[in-house]
Amino acid sequence: MLPSLFGDLARRHIATPAEPLPPARPGVEWVWAANGIFKRGVSPTIEALICVSPTQPTPGLARLEPGVRWPAVVDRLPGRMLGPLLEDARRAAGGDQIATPIEKQYFFVDRGGVRLVAPSGQDATAARVNYRMPTSGAPLIDIHSHHAIRAYFSPTDDADDQGLSVSAVVGSIFDSPEIIVRINVYGHRQLVPALSIFDSLPGELSDRYGKRGMHATTRY
Repeated sequence: MLPSLFGDLARRHIATPAEPLPPARPGVEWVWAANGIFKRGVSPTIEALICVSPTQPTPGLARLEPGVRWPAVVDRLPGRMLGPLLEDARRAAGGDQIATPIEKQYFFVDRGGVRLVAPSGQDATAARVNYRMPTSGAPLIDIHSHHAIRAYFSPTDDADDQGLSVSAVVGSIFDSPEIIVRINVYGHRQLVPALSIFDSLPGELSDRYGKRGMHATTRY
């Protein structure tokens, strides 16, 4: 009974040029593409694709790139909202990166349009932030600040990001603001260029992923 119940939630597909990806269905799909083994996760609020194992080119198969879709978002998230987020993160630290380096948590949510929210009741220090999930609107991406520390994902973040989601960290917010973004698909994660998720970045905010010499990927 259990294999028949869960078998349809973990499917397999070969990415041919005629059908790189099949129609989206809830659950997990493993996809063999020309450039690797991909994992696709689908829920009512998000559809995401990441590469979990790059391979040598496989002739005859279609090439795929990581990406995400939200039913509530036409294209990418509005990058203009990252400016106010940075300003608020600096205020959370009291404007003093040495005396009060405080992290803060944010979400982009769907509330009949994309909104930036900071959950209430946050309990934050220089190294962590505890918070409540937004009470209304489907979360589109979660973002937390790292005050004067660089943007990176910690082991705590890895433990938290076990579901199907998109997450980001902003760091060095006082002098050289930067952001790093990744897609999480049920235990696997992949860093992606910020501009594959946001339609723009504020002029002062750089993409740490891009600093690593990696190039932007196309949205699938």
